[in-house]
Amino acid sequence: MHVPLRLLEHLPIRTERLRLTVMDETWLDDLAAMLADPVVMTYFPRAMSRLESEHWLRRNTERYRLHGTALFAVIRDGAAGPQFLGDCGLVVRRIGSRTHLELGYHFAAAAWGHGYATEAARASLALGFAHTTAPEIIALIRPENQPSRRVAQRLGMHVSGAVLHAGLVHDVWSVRREAFARDTLQ
Repeated sequence: MHVPLRLLEHLPIRTERLRLTVMDETWLDDLAAMLADPVVMTYFPRAMSRLESEHWLRRNTERYRLHGTALFAVIRDGAAGPQFLGDCGLVVRRIGSRTHLELGYHFAAAAWGHGYATEAARASLALGFAHTTAPEIIALIRPENQPSRRVAQRLGMHVSGAVLHAGLVHDVWSVRREAFARDTLQ
């Protein structure tokens, strides 16, 4: 994964209920509110200020440019207009001497419990396996983060190790291309 991936070319992604699209300034207010929520950020070092959210968005945009992929805005279109639910997508992550394609997601607390994370994550995995040669996709999840662990399990992911990331221990969850394809066909 030394060359930019071209996953952005395949956006927006539509699922039964969701639209995954480029995260840009359009969604900054919603993103900042989500990242400032201490409940949403329970398993992160801390909630973020508005300025930190702006920096986060700039880093995400830079990943689009450098890698051709990053986290995408997850939108639910409805009669009242588009509703920002969170973000989900694939980022290029270096762990030790290896480069991985990593699934990541954050959802506003109001979006919890509706299956949106699993739906968006499954679409992101399908995108990654369809348009890259990655043999596996990983997710970094704090061991105590039971909601994210359940999402990973529903996606057919399994713990394959642990790493120190952002000063915190994270389990490395992974799913191999063949296993994802097999689970998708069932």
